[in-house]
Amino acid sequence: MIHFSLCFFFFVAFSCLAAEQTRLPLNDYFAETWNTRSGLPHNSINSVAQTNDGYVWIATWEGLARFNGREFKLFTRSEIPDLPDSGLRSLAPQADGSLYISGARGGVSHLKNRQWLVQNNASAMVNYVLKTRSGEMWLALEGDGIAYRDYDNGPEHTILVNLSAYRLVEDKRGVIWAATSDGLYKIENKIAQLVTPSSGLPHSSIYSALLTQQGQLIVAGEKGAWRLVGDMFESIHPKLDGESISSLLQDDHDDIWFGTINKGLFRLSEIGLEQLDADSGLPANRILSLMQDREKSIWVGTNGGVYRLREAPFSSWTKKRGLNGDYVRSVLSHSDGSMWVGSSLGLNRVNNDSVVAIPPAFEQGPLSILSLAEDNQGGVWVGTYTSGLMRVVDKKIYPVINRDNGLLSNEIRALLFDNEQRLWVGSAAGLTRIDPDGSVVQYTTEQGLPGDFIMALALDSRGNIWVGTGVGVAMFNGELEKFKGQAFPKQFNAEYAFGFYAQQNFMWMTTDRGLIRFNIITGEIAILGREQGLPVDKLFQLVVQDDSFWLSSNRGIIQVKQQQVNELLNDPSSIKGQKLQYQLYDEGDGMLSAQANGGSNPAATLHNDGSIWFATSQGASTVVPERIKQASQISLPTVIESLYVDGKNTPILYDEELVLPPGTARLSFHYAGLSFIMPQRLNFQTKLIGYNNEWVNRQRLTITEYTNLAPGKYTFMVRAGYPNGQWQDNYKTINFVIQSYFWQQTGFKLVMLFTLLLLAFGLYQYRLYHYKKIEKELIIRVEQQTRDLQQQTDAFAHQATHDQLTDLPNRRAFDSWLAENFSDFKQQALPLAIAIMDIDHFKRINDGWSHIIGDRVICVVAHLLSQCVKSDASEVARWGGEEFTLLFPNKTAQQAAELCDELRLEIANYDFSTIANGLSVTVSFGVADSLTVNDYDRLLAQADQALYKAKTIGRNRVEIIFSDTLSAEQPES
Repeated sequence: MIHFSLCFFFFVAFSCLAAEQTRLPLNDYFAETWNTRSGLPHNSINSVAQTNDGYVWIATWEGLARFNGREFKLFTRSEIPDLPDSGLRSLAPQADGSLYISGARGGVSHLKNRQWLVQNNASAMVNYVLKTRSGEMWLALEGDGIAYRDYDNGPEHTILVNLSAYRLVEDKRGVIWAATSDGLYKIENKIAQLVTPSSGLPHSSIYSALLTQQGQLIVAGEKGAWRLVGDMFESIHPKLDGESISSLLQDDHDDIWFGTINKGLFRLSEIGLEQLDADSGLPANRILSLMQDREKSIWVGTNGGVYRLREAPFSSWTKKRGLNGDYVRSVLSHSDGSMWVGSSLGLNRVNNDSVVAIPPAFEQGPLSILSLAEDNQGGVWVGTYTSGLMRVVDKKIYPVINRDNGLLSNEIRALLFDNEQRLWVGSAAGLTRIDPDGSVVQYTTEQGLPGDFIMALALDSRGNIWVGTGVGVAMFNGELEKFKGQAFPKQFNAEYAFGFYAQQNFMWMTTDRGLIRFNIITGEIAILGREQGLPVDKLFQLVVQDDSFWLSSNRGIIQVKQQQVNELLNDPSSIKGQKLQYQLYDEGDGMLSAQANGGSNPAATLHNDGSIWFATSQGASTVVPERIKQASQISLPTVIESLYVDGKNTPILYDEELVLPPGTARLSFHYAGLSFIMPQRLNFQTKLIGYNNEWVNRQRLTITEYTNLAPGKYTFMVRAGYPNGQWQDNYKTINFVIQSYFWQQTGFKLVMLFTLLLLAFGLYQYRLYHYKKIEKELIIRVEQQTRDLQQQTDAFAHQATHDQLTDLPNRRAFDSWLAENFSDFKQQALPLAIAIMDIDHFKRINDGWSHIIGDRVICVVAHLLSQCVKSDASEVARWGGEEFTLLFPNKTAQQAAELCDELRLEIANYDFSTIANGLSVTVSFGVADSLTVNDYDRLLAQADQALYKAKTIGRNRVEIIFSDTLSAEQPES
């Protein structure tokens, strides 16, 4: 099946609809950082620019970097002729696609048509280059003022001296505005005039100037930012007054961005003034440059690397935005337009980007919320992990019923109001129905449920109640007042039913083996899982929006077309001939964590504003599919970056025919698609006219090689495309001809071919006997070497996982087993006990009898423990030294401790005098189980604490450590 993991839609939706959409808060932007560890030559990013061909260029103190989305290509004095120093200060892209670079020691160079054109050096470091509409080159110099040249490499004329100039802009009237250390200068007809405080600017340094798309001048410096209104400068925003601002940018929304010297980044938009600093994710608070690329991403140059912000499809609600907790288990779309979010640390109501915490009515610890439901009067009911059923009244949470007064369990994972407004409560011990008159009815396996651990409840189009458990589903018929079990077909291999979605004739179920469709009319059942093309087995919740299914999983959010899913399920025989198209969204699309949560309901929901909300381990993630759906494809430049002919880099000629010498054996074309949002997922097609006239899919390969091409004329073509998108007419071509030797003529080839055939036939007859003779010898040698290698491999594998002294599994093998199986026990809510054993006073044995006797004691103890494997423990391992570990699947710590105590007595009563006279041995055990921990590291730590306790209070005993508090729940998902 084809994995369309990320379509082109989501990063263009926002740019195409920019004028119609409200701004995203800065915290909702998806951010990425590049620095020296990523391939940059220096972390101080003095300037960022994009040229017409699509490349992003980055100027640093150690050279220039060209970025194609995948890698940086560096340019220093070695690659740029006559550049006096690699330190670069500014970049100036031109409308014709060329690029001016400037920097230390007065260096200026011009990149045009892939060639570096040498420029005369200026008298001091060049902070900025401005090419005016008349063709003049103006230079802002460090310490040497401002100069201009009538043309490139022309004589230099000085305008200002003895100051530092930082930025130059030219307005529509040809007036040049200069940001300098003395303030703002207005240069008209080559005459410079300082803008005095009488015009509204303070007497201070001006670091940057910007001419907006509307023609308004904005300047910024060490005391704030101002805009020119008429003949007076006005403060842009009072909160920026006094801030030292180093750079300015106007984006396609007409928002203004401000880079500061030590306060990070500010943005002024219709939602107000926002700040982003190092505490919010910036690499550093010193901003040196700003740029918006053609894909509408914002690039921020800092002294800690380059930082990029883009509007991702997903945004997240977390503690940072006001939630009580990040581990979200349930999201509810309320009829009043608000969203309710339940996490492991409490309940929140989100409305119009405002978050309100809903506290418990009575003082107690934070409530862990598992499930939510709304009644027909708008009341919100809450299922908790340890406190039973509760209800929100007057913005507080009040208890309703728990295990002490009628519930089967306090762990409530699903809530549902049926057509008669009866409340169904799904718990870890069964199902409870609360009627409007307050009467309570209990249902367990004795009443027909397939299992007592309830995870999901749903109402179908006929009014039947569907119940999802850890061992299948059941349907409650209201007329018959009884349950009918619905076992999954054996070939599905499904057990857990995490969620439901009801349609007119279907009930959809998200399970641990994929998406199941049940026809409530005919009883037909079908599954869409990994074998049918889904990327994962385990699905938690299904949300339907227009023509798409949105599925949550532990690896992200999957979007599939509803029509294709039905087509595949209607005709299973056609699955082999079809390719399931899906999109998998994860952290690269704005989610803070790809791990969505399940086993509680609702774990995902469609909100009335068209957004979809998902409960994840790092907040509530939300996506607006309409933004993606309305997007159109943006231009994707394709470039051929290099051509290697027989291993040598050859200059590329786009407009001329490249002539290659006779005997050219290998051509290697290196190319790229210049998208900076999803460069690793772009697809490529190539064509070599003269060799083949059809486009060849290269998938994500950025290199195509041809070997032993015949002499002749060829045209190489390459184009890039977004996943799941239409191919654009963005191909690049190179025309070349391979010259031929005289012996490469057709007649000569025919003569040589005939001669070679005769020689080959004779050689074949001559060598045939010899080859047959040595064939037998080679076969014998290969078989012997294969056997030797296999024996050696088996020995190495055993040594890597077993203790050399006792031949028991070692710590590596034990850790591997525990890591691979711990989550399975947690998901199935099964206990897993672990014991760590230590031989008491083992040092005395070594000191008193010798290390040889100590080793023999270890071997005897290992033998006694190994006998336990055959009965009660599944694994025993030598942990290290005199310590051993034992695993007890499906046993609690108490049960394991009883077995350990029997082992303790058996070892204590064992006659060790056969090893050494007067020798007796006792051991101590520390025991813990998985019921109160969320990861195996914590389980090991608790067992180790228990062993320490046993050794501290006397040894020759078994101790158990129980957690004082309930662990953060990690459900069966």
